[in-house]
Amino acid sequence: MMVFSDQRDVKALVYGAAFYGGGGGGSIEEGLRLAMLAIELGGRVEVKEPDEVPGSLTLITVSGVGAPAAREQYLKPVHLIRAVELLRSTGVEIGGIIPSEVGAFNGINGWLQSVVLKVPFVDIPCDGRAHPTGLMGSMGLHRIKGYVSIQAAAGGDPAKRRYIEVVVRGSIQRASAIIRRVAVEAGGLVAVARNPVSADHAKRNGAPGALAQAYKVGQAILRGIESGDHREACYRAFEEASGEVLGECVVEETSLETREGFDIGDVRLACEGSAYKVRFFNEYMSIEHDGRYVALFPDLIVVMDMATGFPLTSADLLGARNRKVLLGYVHRSRLLLGKGLYYPEAYEPLEKALGIEFRKMLSDMLLE
Repeated sequence: MMVFSDQRDVKALVYGAAFYGGGGGGSIEEGLRLAMLAIELGGRVEVKEPDEVPGSLTLITVSGVGAPAAREQYLKPVHLIRAVELLRSTGVEIGGIIPSEVGAFNGINGWLQSVVLKVPFVDIPCDGRAHPTGLMGSMGLHRIKGYVSIQAAAGGDPAKRRYIEVVVRGSIQRASAIIRRVAVEAGGLVAVARNPVSADHAKRNGAPGALAQAYKVGQAILRGIESGDHREACYRAFEEASGEVLGECVVEETSLETREGFDIGDVRLACEGSAYKVRFFNEYMSIEHDGRYVALFPDLIVVMDMATGFPLTSADLLGARNRKVLLGYVHRSRLLLGKGLYYPEAYEPLEKALGIEFRKMLSDMLLE
């Protein structure tokens, strides 16, 4: 069991989770705030290891769904709790909570609900990195014949008449699409609780131990920051994660549009005499150089701020012109990927939005 009771350990986990966010997964600031609130209310937060929970235990997934750059997003701690309460009201007996992915906010999401509702939080994220769609975090449930997804969501500013809460039942794809639309109506972001499964299913199809992995990378980042060498913090992160650094770069230009609840765009980087383009669909999706793909999602593409030592989200890059960053990636073979990333149908929205032939280029890893 991992136990968190002080800010230093929290920083290590949030920084490492931000690294595995790969451009998404929420902001470091919000992740730290949420984690410290949970500790303030509970005195400490316990994160159970996968082998500490019985296989028959019913786990639910919690997540934040929406576009990180949306300007009217309004999500408060009470909404995180409300989403779980809504799901529980359908008759689901909740034995534990798991995060949808690893990211600065989404990897911590579940701590507050665990403390307030007295439900264990377990280190079995649906995916060991952040991803843009609900299907990718569904651990293969959409392939189970007759499986009905139950998803509850809450969020939005009541003062602007945007507050909304819903419970949806249907296929994974349809229910997730409706939740995404609800996020748009709420101003860009909602808290979600969804998809009850057995711990056995989560262990087989999720990413058990991914938060512990992120914590180690975060410790490397934190040691660099505490030493005062923020540049070294960036390099240490890639070393700990067995990643590859492409170069020290300057942000030249970022284009971003929020479309159907996603942040879609690209950033152009000048890297030691070479030009790179990083495209994103919430998370970083590709690194392009000299007409070829150097890295392609689900490879973990990471952009780190060399002035702070922090991983940057795609939303962070707005207004980051001339900022010095470190660009690199971790190959997918070195990641704890959830089963949802192994299905060809999961990449259809990415292909439609970006025009990249993911399924063709990832054919060596995809299942039939």
